[in-house]
Amino acid sequence: MSRARVRTSRFRLTAGVAVALAATLAGPATVATAAPAGAAAVAQQGAGDAVFPFPTGVVTTAGPTGFLADRTDDVVWTRYADGSGTTFPKSAAVTYRGAAGADIVVASEGTRHTVHDMANGGDPVVIDVPYKLHEVNGSTLVMVDTATDELHLVSRTPGGEVVDRKVTGMPAGVPWEFYGSTPGTVAVQTSAPDHGFRLAVVDVATAAAVETYDVGNYSGFAQVTPDRVLWESPYGQTTIVDRKTKRAETLPYRAQIALGGDWLAITGGDKVVVDGVTYPNKPIVLKSLKDGRKVPLLDLASRVAPVGDGTLLVSGGTFAQGRGLFRISLDASGTPVATMIGDGQSPLEMVLERVNIPSVYRFDGTDKHVTWEANQQDLGVALDLTHVATGRKVSLWSYYDTFIRWDGYLDQVIGAYNGAYTWKMTAYPGSGVGPAAVKTGTTTVDRGTAPRDFNDNAHADALVRDSSGNLSAYDLSQLRAMGNSPDCHEEGCPPVVRDPKPDVLGTGWNTYTLMASPGNAAGSASDDVVGRDRDGVLWLHRSDKQKLLPRTKVGGGWNIYNKITGGSDLNGDGRGDLLATDKAGVLWFYASTGNATAPFKARTKIGGGWGVYNLLTAPGNIAGAFGGDLLARDTAGTLWLYLGKGDGTFTARREIGGGWQKYSHVIPAGRNGKGVADLYAVGPSGSALYYGRDSTTRPFEAAYALPLRSDSTRFRTFF
Repeated sequence: MSRARVRTSRFRLTAGVAVALAATLAGPATVATAAPAGAAAVAQQGAGDAVFPFPTGVVTTAGPTGFLADRTDDVVWTRYADGSGTTFPKSAAVTYRGAAGADIVVASEGTRHTVHDMANGGDPVVIDVPYKLHEVNGSTLVMVDTATDELHLVSRTPGGEVVDRKVTGMPAGVPWEFYGSTPGTVAVQTSAPDHGFRLAVVDVATAAAVETYDVGNYSGFAQVTPDRVLWESPYGQTTIVDRKTKRAETLPYRAQIALGGDWLAITGGDKVVVDGVTYPNKPIVLKSLKDGRKVPLLDLASRVAPVGDGTLLVSGGTFAQGRGLFRISLDASGTPVATMIGDGQSPLEMVLERVNIPSVYRFDGTDKHVTWEANQQDLGVALDLTHVATGRKVSLWSYYDTFIRWDGYLDQVIGAYNGAYTWKMTAYPGSGVGPAAVKTGTTTVDRGTAPRDFNDNAHADALVRDSSGNLSAYDLSQLRAMGNSPDCHEEGCPPVVRDPKPDVLGTGWNTYTLMASPGNAAGSASDDVVGRDRDGVLWLHRSDKQKLLPRTKVGGGWNIYNKITGGSDLNGDGRGDLLATDKAGVLWFYASTGNATAPFKARTKIGGGWGVYNLLTAPGNIAGAFGGDLLARDTAGTLWLYLGKGDGTFTARREIGGGWQKYSHVIPAGRNGKGVADLYAVGPSGSALYYGRDSTTRPFEAAYALPLRSDSTRFRTFF
């Protein structure tokens, strides 16, 4: 069974994320400031911190007084002190960037960049320069002249003068990535054909590259502190270099330097492994660079941003407190602790609040999708439905959709039976953190019946007797699926069935020498079965849902017949009838009565000359004529069609074609979308489906070959 989809958020120290906005850039009037509802402090968390409602969105950068978060319709700057926010509405023309570790937000539209100092509430500072903005460090814009690939640091003095400084000492190559993880220092990754990727440490005060490091492969993250340079390899490893001694160390996990430089903050995917110790879920683990102590914090850490004062902001959660925003700092003993400052007002564990499932399935196009309501949007959902009477089930999955559609099949491509079902929905958290949520309930399938439906699922069945005398109903959907290709590896491939699972209808059927299904001859809700024993007595087995009722005697003297068949309504009364040929080659018609005690009227002679045929089958309407039709195969292997007139007689025969001698049985396969009968033919060399075309001149499509073979121990007799 397939697994539910789980999406993993990769740990990233976010130095500045460009966000496309939906409002034009203007002056301070476009920035609305308001405290959100319920923003009053709940409990003091430390100097200047209060627990406030944590706005939904992704934290991009953080400074000493607040943080910037990207939401669906806007970006918002939220203050730690009281949770009040400054909202910047989005537009396609404007992007917003924050400065890592600083209270700066920059709005950019073309060459115009507006710098907002969120700490002091001063007037926005506008800088208009023809460069491309890549990073913000404090209030300095880190930009590239796209014409020359030269790096520039641009700022504005209190007097209003724009200061444009070209960075000196840069290594050869194109500036590729920018990391402003520490105020006053920028890490710039360059790429050059002859030198590969290098990391330049740029001092903002002097506008000079003061150090250069060969990083080998492309690095998706880098960090500079006063004492160390750190970068991440594409293989999940981290290299740390002492800036004074140039001593390098490679660690087998992703990490960043935190808490004043004496600790590493380590995260990973579904689990974190540090020095051979595995930490489950997706925590953040702090490891001391002095004594090697390891302190796991939170049950989920999904987004990390440096504050600038040595602490970290982490989006995540705990099972005890729920989701929110946490500040990681050192307590009085020097041990890292995580304190909630923003309450996401949602539990961390998956909660499946409601499941909307139809109370009755009819599979007639009116059935609604199964939907659900949960406290998380990123989730994988499994739905198991089990038929109470048989225990057969189907397992359905949702990977990307927000609904599940049941197509009316159980596992092994069996049509869903009528009756009561239990269902169980399991919702798996997309974060991979915590247990799955489960809800259960009941539903019902009521899809009616269909011709040759012996197991109460409105699908035509093939009746099969094995060598032990067991009579079973094989859903023809299963037999069709045996011909599907196992080489399809795309999503939505049709299933392949190699070992079809039938419904056993009864035992002891070796007592019969001839068998047939005349349809609902005795007035049953579904089709009946008749069998002639060795003494020539004909017995009727009425069908009841997924079983056959005890037999009743029809009458003796049937040993004069060598072939019997049924299923077609030959006289237009809505019930299936029975046909038989005697040893003299005369064809006889037995009209049904709908009465179980006397299911057939006295026989009527149709005509002689039928001894030339060694196989008869009455599949129903083949070519759209008035009544049920009849197929007959002669000893040369040619199949002939007799169109029913609707009065128990037939038109002159029409040739369908030769080559049918390879089949030992030809049986009805139900009605198709055109309303006409299909055929299922099976023999020792294989089997095939013939789809009806509603045509008197060419009644069937070309054979659709299937691998099942008759005359084996398991598949002895088909009818």
